[in-house]
Amino acid sequence: MGLLSRGGTEVLGRLLPPQEPQRPLGADVFRAMAVGMVGWFHIWQQTWINPGPLQLAVRTGYIWVDGMILLSAFCLWLPYARARAARGSFPGCEGFWRRRALRILPCYYAVVLFALLLALRSEGWSAGLGQDLAAHLTLTHTLFYRSYLFTSLGSATWTVGVLAGFYLLFPLLARAFWRWPLGCLAALCAGQLAYSWGFALKLSGAAYQMAFNQLPAFLGVWAIGMAGAELYEALCRYAARLPFRAAALAMGLAALWCVFQMQKDLAYAPDGQRWQLVHRLPLALLQCIALLGLCLGPQLPGRRLWQWLAAISYNFYLWHQSLAVWLKYRWHLPPWAGDTPPNQLGDANWQRTYNLLCWGAALLVSALMTRYAEQPAAAWLKRRLFAQKD
Repeated sequence: MGLLSRGGTEVLGRLLPPQEPQRPLGADVFRAMAVGMVGWFHIWQQTWINPGPLQLAVRTGYIWVDGMILLSAFCLWLPYARARAARGSFPGCEGFWRRRALRILPCYYAVVLFALLLALRSEGWSAGLGQDLAAHLTLTHTLFYRSYLFTSLGSATWTVGVLAGFYLLFPLLARAFWRWPLGCLAALCAGQLAYSWGFALKLSGAAYQMAFNQLPAFLGVWAIGMAGAELYEALCRYAARLPFRAAALAMGLAALWCVFQMQKDLAYAPDGQRWQLVHRLPLALLQCIALLGLCLGPQLPGRRLWQWLAAISYNFYLWHQSLAVWLKYRWHLPPWAGDTPPNQLGDANWQRTYNLLCWGAALLVSALMTRYAEQPAAAWLKRRLFAQKD
């Protein structure tokens, strides 16, 4: 209740960045859920705490990275879908790259710099670390073996590299999707299937590991997110009707249930990555239905809390996995001695304390980075570098 009290609301308000008033609250709920599931998976990997009935869903929580990519496409295309629904002209893409850079780069470079300082302290400078750094600075780290599979600079940063590729392509994709939405949707889904089935699934070993999460493997996921924004705008006219909202929420919850059923199948799959490549498109479709259900259904209580969780979600995603590993192996927190971590020895008290520490540290660092790094850095860069362009 404290977070939802008047004082708690004021604190959340100070930590929130400027909100997009037209973005549906359901998108924030979906973002918090998707990032939360990914975070739960990574922290579970380190704690080994059994989540009970949700064990299989948590063990496969990494598939919600696909949901994050889908949501990015949904939110970016939403203004264009609104323009089409209002029978307006194509809004254009002026300033798109600048806005994306201001949004993602300050926090991304902050976590890379912090990880670099820790790596220099523990392993010193090397040619390999230099190559790793160069790839991360240029957002090309998913293209190189060391910087993608064995990086010292933040294990969650690969997703930023994939998203950066879509951001570079977005002006071209936007124009194509505006003119031929169904054709573009079909072409991008076909492109993902061709890449996955015609190329990636035929590989093995290191080559397969490199190919698994490259940009072409998400073309259809991105397209489904854009199509979801179009469908949302087309259905918004019915959202004032209570029966429609109830049906939309029921549809979204049913889609979530199907996703979790698929996660159970994934948990028992002999090769989880190959299962993902085969099922990525139907999974993205179900996640999109869940997103639409949350956006079109009745608003959930706790608007300010959902907005706050969504606002810090990017930093949470960047920091949570690395923080969990650093706390455990680099800083030995909570304190432990010897060569075997306490979770492997069945120390339940240590596991619970460590679990709380991981979540607390990730949320705190995320909130502080959002309020005192992301927002000031974006404002400074906009004022200094882009003032004449605005």
